[in-house]
Amino acid sequence: MDEAVFLIGFSREEVGAIRGALGDAEVHEVPKECLNWKLKEVVEKKPEGSGNWHERKLIIMHGSNDFIKRVISAVRPLKLGRIIFVSTTPISLERTLDDLIEEWLEEDEYFRAYRRMKAQASKGPYLDIGKG
Repeated sequence: MDEAVFLIGFSREEVGAIRGALGDAEVHEVPKECLNWKLKEVVEKKPEGSGNWHERKLIIMHGSNDFIKRVISAVRPLKLGRIIFVSTTPISLERTLDDLIEEWLEEDEYFRAYRRMKAQASKGPYLDIGKG
């Protein structure tokens, strides 16, 4: 399997930092013109152009589990803000990028709300008066 990373929503400087952190890994930006493409077409054609058109930052990883772990481990320390990391699957490769982005954003919001709720629940129903 060809392994590659596809970026959406990153500035030129951030793309450079990601490329530097990933070394010899293939890194491509995904231009807005690809929104109606199936993800499989994006992976195969590796279009050229700026991926800095979306307000959110997405990293689409296509490769083995070890590759995915390597990408996340290399990119997180760059502290580029909130990034949605996603990997390709046989099902996602057959869907359009536009539909997938919408789904990934909904999933991200769901998990953020879940983490907030879980953090709030761990504090319990008591008033935090601090123990000084």
